[in-house]
Amino acid sequence: MSQGNSDQVKLELVDTEDTPSVTTPPETEGSSNEAQDEELTIVEEYKLWRKNCRYMYDFISETALTWPSLSIQWVPGGTFENKMKDTKYASVRNLLLTTHTSGEDTNYVKIASTQLPKSIFPGGKPMSPEELETVNSRLKISKKLEQDCEINRARYMPQHPRTVATINGQGGTFVYELDSHMGPVKKTTLEHHKENGFGLCWNPNVEGELLTSSDDHTVALWDYKREAEGVDKLLPRRVFSYHTDIVNDVRWHNFSSSTFGSVSEDKKFVYVDKRAEKPAIDAILSDKTSFNTLCFSKFSENLFALGGEDSNVYLYDLRNTSRQLHIMMGHTKPITNVEWDPFHENVVASSSMDRRIILWDINKIGEEQLPDEMEDGVPELLMMHGGHTGGVNDFQFSSEVPWCAGSCSDDNIVHIWKVSRKVLEENGEEGYKVEVDEELE
Repeated sequence: MSQGNSDQVKLELVDTEDTPSVTTPPETEGSSNEAQDEELTIVEEYKLWRKNCRYMYDFISETALTWPSLSIQWVPGGTFENKMKDTKYASVRNLLLTTHTSGEDTNYVKIASTQLPKSIFPGGKPMSPEELETVNSRLKISKKLEQDCEINRARYMPQHPRTVATINGQGGTFVYELDSHMGPVKKTTLEHHKENGFGLCWNPNVEGELLTSSDDHTVALWDYKREAEGVDKLLPRRVFSYHTDIVNDVRWHNFSSSTFGSVSEDKKFVYVDKRAEKPAIDAILSDKTSFNTLCFSKFSENLFALGGEDSNVYLYDLRNTSRQLHIMMGHTKPITNVEWDPFHENVVASSSMDRRIILWDINKIGEEQLPDEMEDGVPELLMMHGGHTGGVNDFQFSSEVPWCAGSCSDDNIVHIWKVSRKVLEENGEEGYKVEVDEELE
C-alpha cells in the first residue's frame, strides 16, 4: 500500500460553489420546516466533512454529473485505450456509470475516464503537492451508449471486461461487446424480464454465465458465451421462481461455479445450485425486515452478508442460517449495497440511503470499548464515508488499489476515495492481515 499522508490529500470539485446543491421533494406545509432543517443539516455535515478530508483520506475526488448514476463499477486498467493518458505522476482508469433522468432526458450507459495519482497504488512513492496538482482526477465521460430508460445496474464480464451487461427500469437486459476504443461491436437483447430489475451478476468462475433478477419475482440464468454467437436475441437457459415477491439482488458464490444466492421483498434468502431441482436453502431469515442486497465473502466459503431494509447489515454462515452471526448497526436508513473488500478478509462495506458508506472490521466484533470510544459507534465500525449529500445508490472497491472505492449518489455526485493510512494505523492496520475465526473453519 502506498505510504500516503495527510499532506498528500487532493480534493477535486467540479462545482463552483463550496457545497453541492441539495434537492428535496415537494413538502406539505406541515412538514416544510422539518424539510428545511434537514436540508440545513445536510449542508452543515458536508462542510464538516470537507474540513476533515485531509485526515480521513489519502486521496479524494468529487465530480458532479448532469444526472445521478444508479450504478458504478471500476474497469480493470488496460481494458480500453483512452484519449486521457498516463503521465509521470498519474495512471488512467475507467468507471462504468449510468444515468437516471426520470424521463426528462436521454438515458445512457457511460464510460468515464479519470487520472489517479500513482502514489495511491501499491508501492507508489509519496508525491509533493505540486506533483499532485498535475493529476486530473475529475471524471470525463469518454463514451455514451444510448438507452430507452434508466439503467439500474451495469457490470462487465470478469473474464472479458469489454463485455458489459445492463438491466433497466423496465426489466430490459442487454449485453454489449465493445472494442478497445469503447465502441459497440455487438448488442444482444436478453429477453425475459418485463418489470424493473436490479439484480445483475456475472459468474466469476464460469465465463459468460449471467444472473439477473427483477420485480417479476424471478431469477434468470443466461449462458451468453455458448448461446449468443450469431444471434441478437437470447432466451434464458433457466428461470428460477422460488420467490413470491420482488427479487432485489442475486449474486454468485465466489468459490463455487454452480451456486448463487438471492434476496427478496418476501424476506427470504434462497441459495441455489443451478444443477439442482430445488434450492439448498429457502428460508425466511428475519420476520422483521426484507433484504435489499447480499454478498459472499471472497475469502471464506461460508460467510455472507445481507443488507436490510431496516438499515442493518447481517452476517451469516451458510452452514447454519437459523440465526445470524452478528448484526452490524450504524446506518439509519435502508442498505443499498454490501461488498466484501477484495484485499482484506475481515472488512465488509455497506452503503445506505442515509448518505453514508461504512467500512466494518468484523475482527473487532465484541471488543471492549472505553466510554469515549462508544460515542463513535460499535467497535467493528472502522470508518464512515460521509461526503455524499444524497442517498448512496452504489459503490465498489477498487481491485487494484487497497482501501480505495468509488461511490455514486442521488445528489449527482461521484466520489473516488482512498482511506488514509493514519486512520488505518489508528485502528491497528496490522490487524487487517487475513485471520479466520476457528469456529468458521
